[in-house]
Amino acid sequence: MNLEQLCRTIKDNWDIIPNKKWALKYLRYQFELLAWKRNKLKLGAIAFEIKEYKFDEVVLWEEPEIRYIRQDTTIEDEQKLENILKRLGWQWDMRNYIALSVVLFGAFCYVIALLKLEYYNRLPTLAFRDPHCDFILRFGFETCFTPRSVGVFNDFTKMNFWLVDLLTDFCIHFNIIF
Repeated sequence: MNLEQLCRTIKDNWDIIPNKKWALKYLRYQFELLAWKRNKLKLGAIAFEIKEYKFDEVVLWEEPEIRYIRQDTTIEDEQKLENILKRLGWQWDMRNYIALSVVLFGAFCYVIALLKLEYYNRLPTLAFRDPHCDFILRFGFETCFTPRSVGVFNDFTKMNFWLVDLLTDFCIHFNIIF
């Protein structure tokens, strides 16, 4: 029921209401309920914090951050990188730079190993070459480009074998045919 309509109904029918105390109590209850709902839906006041990023006590840049006063932001505050680094006792010195670089290098190697493993699992025909394929490839080029089969290169026998070696190495290196 609308609070304004309830007030108007009570005002218009004041003379015929048998228990006026209960009507006022019900009106007060509806008013408190509406105030509680409005208070609950309200985001609250907004406060801006100026966050400074410093390096060796020199401010690099500043940016505003919005914070809602009525909302609980303790979980968000715990997840911020700055607070995590404070709990770990992080300081920007050479020892921590070296530790960070070792950890990042380890993570990089781990990611590369995972990518290689996925490559080997998903594309085994490209990852593992059969040595018999190289022999078949060389045999195929030799039968095509021998001095008896190609009339243009009859005088250039060495060039035919050079062409066979070149094509075979090219196809093996770039994985063109198999």
